[in-house]
Amino acid sequence: MKKILLLLLAVVVAIILPVIILQFSNDSFVENIADTSILPKKEIFTPSPSLEEKVGQLFIIGHWSDTITSDTTKLVDDLHLGGVIIMDVVGDTRKVKGWTNEWQNVAYPTPLLIGIDQEGGIVSRLKESSFIQLAQPEITTLDIAYETASKRAKELSELGINNNFAPVVDQSINPDAFMYERVFRDPVMISSLADTMVRGYQNGGVVSTPKHYPGHPDTADDSHITLPILNLSEEEYRGHTEQFSELLKAGNTQMLMTAHVQVPTIDSVYPTTLSNILITDLRTRIGYDGVIVTDDLAMQAISDRWSYEDAAVLSLQAGADMIMLAAEPEYASSTIQAVITAVESGELAEERINEAYERVILLKERL
Repeated sequence: MKKILLLLLAVVVAIILPVIILQFSNDSFVENIADTSILPKKEIFTPSPSLEEKVGQLFIIGHWSDTITSDTTKLVDDLHLGGVIIMDVVGDTRKVKGWTNEWQNVAYPTPLLIGIDQEGGIVSRLKESSFIQLAQPEITTLDIAYETASKRAKELSELGINNNFAPVVDQSINPDAFMYERVFRDPVMISSLADTMVRGYQNGGVVSTPKHYPGHPDTADDSHITLPILNLSEEEYRGHTEQFSELLKAGNTQMLMTAHVQVPTIDSVYPTTLSNILITDLRTRIGYDGVIVTDDLAMQAISDRWSYEDAAVLSLQAGADMIMLAAEPEYASSTIQAVITAVESGELAEERINEAYERVILLKERL
């Protein structure tokens, strides 16, 4: 009898135990699938990327709240894009985490730069009062600068945002000027406050992108609707860029945005974003070797004068590393193809693409 009972017990265990193990495994699998943020932060990047993959990594497109998320996801996947910038958030901000997870999953194994303009004050895409809304004119000490950037980095990281297009390093003392409400008030403190914020963001896991080199003129001219002109001699231009020079020589800035402003005495044809003369000066005189990203090519300072396709090729020829198509991401495909065609025809050197790609990948390896 005892032997029969033991035999029955063994049979029951043999039948039930695999079911329990399978159920546990399935539960774990379901939990892992539901959590789309489980992919490791760092993995092997695409080995031996094609020209199409390298060029795609040089582009950032905009995503708006009224854009179907899957449309942006498809562009990220199909075009091998390097980044997305979130242009607005309407309603519950918790949905942003879903966006960023979805985009990162299709970008894998190469991390995506997911950016935002969260300067504080009038340029804040996350407008809820639960987010730090302190504007740059209110940031007056190094302690406030670091604390603001550090807390904001935490807020952004929790949403899957790893790139903030801030701080603003332009100088303005004219209350009627385009940039006045967005800048640090004390001109003497601009570079030190900016560098402190750069470190605060990056210590919190968010790439900080200071802007807009070489600085807008202190006028009402808005590059969204016109081409601002810096009427400066070469010596005056050096003084105008001094706060950028001091910031970049501190060595903490990994990514920098250009302004669509023209300096006719130095380059009578092209604004900074498209100017090989001015970008070469940034590389050589100031010694900056990080990623250079353009401001949005849809801004009228550029789009009234050049097509997106021509402007992208010119920007890369000039020495920019990443191209932004924020307002009109639907032009990304044709613009990327224009760059590929320019490389294949010899109009744009593939070495220039490789140089830009390597800078972008080096930046992403630090995420």
